[in-house]
Amino acid sequence: MSIAKYRSDVKDAPCANGSIMWRTKWMGGRTPAKVENCPIDGDMTPRMVYVQGDADSFFSIPAACSYKGKRVNGWLEFNSDDDGGWLFHPNKD
Repeated sequence: MSIAKYRSDVKDAPCANGSIMWRTKWMGGRTPAKVENCPIDGDMTPRMVYVQGDADSFFSIPAACSYKGKRVNGWLEFNSDDDGGWLFHPNKD
């Protein structure tokens, strides 16, 4: 079973850190679906990170990725200070 929740229709331009947001075309606008080449906080190995629901605040979007064969839940944030791009923060379990 895939961890992708939304389809990916439109690709944004690459950010400064190399991450690329894919969005879904909905009637209400373009909704985040996944981030390609997304660095992971602490690991910094770029991965495909999938959006798992609606944003729970202005700054974070629930997301998940696969790491060493396991599903890792966390959230996405747009980091405009350092590299300027999307960054995945895994939940601390």
